Amino acid sequence: MVKKTVFNSGGRVIGAAFPEEGFKIMKGIRKYASLFVTTLALVGLTFLAVPKAAAQQDGPPGGGDADDTFNPPPCDYSNQFYADNGIDVTQLVGRFGDNNGTTRLTGPPATGNQKNYVADTTCSTKDPNRRNFRILATTGGNSDDNNSPFTCASGNGGPNCVNQSFLEPETFEFISILAFVDNQNAFSSSYLRNVGLINGGLEGVQQNPGTGISIGQASLGEAPAQTLRGFAMQDIVSNFEAYAALKQTTPQGFALNPCSLAMIQQLQNPNATSVPQPCFPVNDTVVNGQIISDVATPNLRQDWRFATNRNAMDGSDNNDPVGAITGGVINAPFGYFCDDLLGMWIITYFWVTAPLNDPTCGPIYQAIGAKNGFNTDGSPIILTAFELNTELEANGCGAEAKEDPMGGDGGAVWLICPGIPDPRAGAIAPDAFLDQVRNSNGIPQNLITTINFLSLQIFGVFPNELTQAQMKKVMQAANGS
Repeated sequence: MVKKTVFNSGGRVIGAAFPEEGFKIMKGIRKYASLFVTTLALVGLTFLAVPKAAAQQDGPPGGGDADDTFNPPPCDYSNQFYADNGIDVTQLVGRFGDNNGTTRLTGPPATGNQKNYVADTTCSTKDPNRRNFRILATTGGNSDDNNSPFTCASGNGGPNCVNQSFLEPETFEFISILAFVDNQNAFSSSYLRNVGLINGGLEGVQQNPGTGISIGQASLGEAPAQTLRGFAMQDIVSNFEAYAALKQTTPQGFALNPCSLAMIQQLQNPNATSVPQPCFPVNDTVVNGQIISDVATPNLRQDWRFATNRNAMDGSDNNDPVGAITGGVINAPFGYFCDDLLGMWIITYFWVTAPLNDPTCGPIYQAIGAKNGFNTDGSPIILTAFELNTELEANGCGAEAKEDPMGGDGGAVWLICPGIPDPRAGAIAPDAFLDQVRNSNGIPQNLITTINFLSLQIFGVFPNELTQAQMKKVMQAANGS
């Protein structure tokens, strides 16, 4: 087991290691224990509204003060940027803004009169790699960083548990789910584009052959789908796992396995020859002519988990993809912000495999739930690899699997959902909304994430930087007043 220290710009330093899933590190966004008691008052919260009078981010992203746009809010990538990074945009499913700005404009994760994105001509101005659709749907998820109080209490939590507060159960991410990838055909096997060619500048004198962006060019010594570094985009993004927990409650009862024999055979029962019933679906559906992904928020029983094996910005994790630090190329591990430029994740589906009152698994479920909370169906919220691998799977109480990369299961295999590197100072725009799993009574499952989102949206800072008066306004927003 390897333990490392990582660079962290303002948050806690978090390190973790799991032999089953590899080293997980992140640029942490901390939660604050002082909010815990306050959030208990939100039992009546059913609707989130941001009072405009309270906002210090007092203008839309294109017209506010300088402090409002220090970190511009997320926008979709341009077609060219997708292509330069090995993605065929014609193979994307549910890409925000497709079909003249109609694809997934409404519907999950948006509800009611919400819109998932808006046309915004400043997107490409601020970043030429973006196209002019600004994303409003801001998805909250938990980082799989070994920070669960259950993990710490078990004695298997790693060095960070020394400073772990019981009221800081885990850290979180804010992401933008731009599109889904249901088939590996979306990854380009061949691509070539010249950048910087100059032929005849300065009255015909200036010449520059430019530089090629290449994928799978045999003439350059590249294998199909690979770059000169010897890696395919599919190889890189498959190092970053997003964990999806689909609802297991079906009209026929509580399902203990997915409706996919191949997924069952990966871990739950390698010798299975049929799909036990009832089963929970793992395929996309079509509603009113619009594709609804199998991992759309209404289909989830808990917020996303992210295995954040991200590189340290100062190279302290030994990731040196261009040899700038060590003089030699070291990809250990791949860096989320320097290798996975589209912010893609491969989806790992996980589920409980025994009835909730099972004599063996029931007490395990209850122990985890007592620390992390419970889903609406009564299953425990899973926050870390230790809980999934050691507590559940090792005892026959849980399983995980990935969908068929050739699309045979009919659902999402990968996500294009870049994490917001720094959610302060404008990254959470005044018209954005938080996409998170809610309990059956409408209350968000993770109220601390809700409070952090509103603090960032209204004031552009984390809650621990608020004055008492500002915190009061955040709480009023959370209560819908």
